[in-house]
Amino acid sequence: MATATTKTYCITCNKEKVTYKCGGCSQEFCYKHLGDHQLELSKQFDEIEVNRDLFRQALTDYIEQSDNHQLIEQIDRWVQQSITIIQQTAEQTKQILIETKTQYFQELEMKLSKLTDQLRNKRQENDFNELSLHHFQEELNQLTKELAESLTITIEEESTSFISRIFVDTSGKISVPYVHGNFVHV
Repeated sequence: MATATTKTYCITCNKEKVTYKCGGCSQEFCYKHLGDHQLELSKQFDEIEVNRDLFRQALTDYIEQSDNHQLIEQIDRWVQQSITIIQQTAEQTKQILIETKTQYFQELEMKLSKLTDQLRNKRQENDFNELSLHHFQEELNQLTKELAESLTITIEEESTSFISRIFVDTSGKISVPYVHGNFVHV
């Protein structure tokens, strides 16, 4: 650390003595004060190590007490809410599908029932001719065509999202405790 020189003045006691130049601060110290200077440097080094240890503890505490679990819970709530929205939408869509198909087939049933009643009446009364047979055949053909073509139903998806997208925003500053001197600041 220090090298002996010719007699010069010690920076601490200001006496002319054999001095040693500190390799760090380039000051001249007598043998007695060189030890004091070394001791002061050692104390400063100890303080830096203590502050480093305090910072390590503050960082560890921050990591352990981090609100990550709250953020994970927020994501889990979003998942559950999204699932609920999807399930509700699916149930509503199923209900509309069932009601639409039911209504369509009920209308066909009513038309068939009406045709059946007309056929029974004509048969009971034996009151039919080629024109009425042709009319009945046309009605039956129309019902057959409606059934064959059936109700064309497709399930479509809208491009607008009804579930909000989530993401991690890291643009904000995180308040992390830091060590200055012997104090942890928050």
